[in-house]
Amino acid sequence: MHQATMNDNLINSRAIIQQKREQAVRALLGRVDGKLSQEAIEELKKDLGVSRATAYRMIKTFRACGAVIAPTTRPVGRPKGARVLDPRREFIIEDSIRIFYLRPLRPKFSELVQEIARRCRDEKLPAPNWRTVKARLAGILEQQTARR
Repeated sequence: MHQATMNDNLINSRAIIQQKREQAVRALLGRVDGKLSQEAIEELKKDLGVSRATAYRMIKTFRACGAVIAPTTRPVGRPKGARVLDPRREFIIEDSIRIFYLRPLRPKFSELVQEIARRCRDEKLPAPNWRTVKARLAGILEQQTARR
């Protein structure tokens, strides 16, 4: 019971902070036409006790959706499923999986990773991490299962 009360207090305090931030940003944007001055940003920083970057982020979020979302509620890092390898390495991975790995007598996964590393070395590209290869393999196997 005590833990639930602490969580409720924490949620309430966050809601109060968010309300205060929204009111401050709304008031600032209501007073200023067009571009914001440095003085206006400094005033917002002092009122809310946030950094300049956070102040700009709150204004941007408010303009986009009409609410100030606390920085802690935004997801951190890359979006799930984002691919950051260059197209050439993506091709090497996919091609190696289809030609080298997807056969009736499959080689070991480690051999697939070594084959991809060899092909990347031949093209003077850095080899992808084995976890990347594993994720791409899972995606291709998932596609094959869906087709059946």
